[in-house]
Amino acid sequence: MLNSKQIEIFYHIYKEGSITKAASVLNVSQPALSKSISYTEDKLGFKLFKRASKKLVPTDEANELYEYAAMVMFQLDNFNNTAKELMPLNSNDINVGTTPSIMQTLMPEILRKYKNSSFKTGFNFINLNSNELLNRLVNKSLDIVICFDPAISSRGSNQLEESNLLKEIIHQGTHVMISPKDMFKNKSHKNLYDFADHPFIEITNLISFYGVKSLTEHFRNESITNNIVAKSSSYAGAASLVELGIGNALVDIYTAKNCDPSKVDIFNLEESLPYKIVLLHDKSKAMSDKAKDFYEFVRSLANKI
Repeated sequence: MLNSKQIEIFYHIYKEGSITKAASVLNVSQPALSKSISYTEDKLGFKLFKRASKKLVPTDEANELYEYAAMVMFQLDNFNNTAKELMPLNSNDINVGTTPSIMQTLMPEILRKYKNSSFKTGFNFINLNSNELLNRLVNKSLDIVICFDPAISSRGSNQLEESNLLKEIIHQGTHVMISPKDMFKNKSHKNLYDFADHPFIEITNLISFYGVKSLTEHFRNESITNNIVAKSSSYAGAASLVELGIGNALVDIYTAKNCDPSKVDIFNLEESLPYKIVLLHDKSKAMSDKAKDFYEFVRSLANKI
């Protein structure tokens, strides 16, 4: 049937809503993309898109296939991230660990602001969840880590105090709830109780908001029943599932704003569920001048991003 490239092309045409926009995202010519999707339709034996008033409208078949295409793309990203993680790191580059959500949302903003006239800086980015990144930093395979505060894990162990890690808080915020578009007609501020019994996507390895008490324990103590229909190890993964209409999820504001507004509603919550994004460095690990320069630059952005 279809190979991964054909699925990728279909996914981006569907997501962007036009061949022109998809061609720009994929960095290929529009005629090449048109030819590819026509070949895919011939191979499948049915149309994926129809033109109506100069717009590209997905067929019922395309609507059904898109959910699976999104899952394929998500798994391909996971595969590529894992493969990259296994590759030997270049000692001449800055080895930076980030969570998938921060890589997609905050890191591009940091890199746009980073201007260095002294060095031609290269980066190796490793995308893992916060606790896994912390282990990599302790093992000295990363120069710095930018992640959600891993000081207290879901088991309540304070790993930072047991190591030589330096921690700088660079951003503090409050979680928001994201929901599939128009699941709720009332778009005002909401309480967690408003989402009880509705499909919920649980984020595993999520750092506790309440000291050693986990979010799950908080829900239980407040008698809030969640209908957990899926689990994700990252904010970005949860957001992808919300865009597919699978359920609601608690995420940081960067992840929320990175969602497709035509597919997701964002709700501020009456209850404050704080999070912190931190910059971590193992002070026992020597850093190159390049890494030191970037580290100090990110430190200078504290509470400005």
